[in-house]
This record gives sequence, C-alpha cells and structure tokens, in this order.
Amino acid sequence: MCLYFYRNDVDYILEYTRKTLEKIGVDGIVLADMNKKPGTILPKLFEYAFYAHHKRIKKAEVEEIFHLFTNKNEMYNKLSEMATDTLNTLFEEDSSKNAISWKVSF
Repeated sequence: MCLYFYRNDVDYILEYTRKTLEKIGVDGIVLADMNKKPGTILPKLFEYAFYAHHKRIKKAEVEEIFHLFTNKNEMYNKLSEMATDTLNTLFEEDSSKNAISWKVSF
C-alpha cells in the first residue's frame, strides 16, 4: 500500500519497507505507541514514509509538505495501517522449497 501525491512537478510515493521500519525503531520510535502518542508519532510516520523512494529529501521540505496536507486524521490512519502491514510481512511464512523448519529440544 502506498500514498501518492503530486507537488511542484514531483510525483511522490510514500511507502514503508522493512528497512524504513528498522530505521524507525533504531531512532527510538515505538510503533506500539501509535495510538498513545499520535501527535508525536504522526510527523515521524510521515517523514519515514518518504525514505523508501525519496531518500535525499530534506527534513525541512518534508515538514513543509506535512503542514500543507489536509485531513491529517485520515492520513494518520493510513500511515499507521501501512506501517502495520509492512511490519506484519516479517511474520509471513516462507512457502518456498528452501524454507527452513525448526523445533525446540530440551
């Protein structure tokens, strides 16, 4: 799932990857706090969604774009959903013939 918009002759694609979610965690943002601290988390979710496709964008430009967006409540819901969906891909089973099974032994 991606969020698309166009601004100043640039097509933007906002998306999360496993790598961007890893960076979110390394930078101390706890996705489990999304519903507890939406005012703190929303600007960060927005910022990190740029990194999959727009790595060189300056933080000041991201902040400017963020303030121009309307309907931030719905944007927050979509960004949260996008981040959660990407996080859930970590738990998907590998169905290839090379998948490794494991077990615990005591």
